[in-house]
Amino acid sequence: MTNTLSTLAKMKLDVIKYHADTITTNLNGEEITNLKDLVSMARDACYTSNNSVGFVKTSISDTLAEYDQAVEDKNDRQIESSKRYLAILQSRLVSHQERHQADVDVYANLTGGEVWKPTKKGSTSAKTISKGNLEELRKVVA
Repeated sequence: MTNTLSTLAKMKLDVIKYHADTITTNLNGEEITNLKDLVSMARDACYTSNNSVGFVKTSISDTLAEYDQAVEDKNDRQIESSKRYLAILQSRLVSHQERHQADVDVYANLTGGEVWKPTKKGSTSAKTISKGNLEELRKVVA
């Protein structure tokens, strides 16, 4: 975890802290702040920004393959088009990486330094809910 947060990370942390003020009343009207909810928001942001970085990297890889094919085909129009798009993707990658780093820093800040790592698909176990809780939920949404 970095000792000082970037401006972007500070703004993201402020958003989560804003939500902390709105998540302070439970069903019985009791004042609470559920750190798990705040950490979950930060974790979701990490997951989303990590996926964005991965998507841009895949796009760069695909465009590099198109560029290589255009060079092989001696297609000057496609070569220039690929180069322009790669420049755009390079800029997007930097932006998405900066956003992801801010999300990771916020997560570390909320968890006392825990490092966020992506989970593998299907690695979480399904949670069940008791019959009594189901009835309570029905009352809440009625």
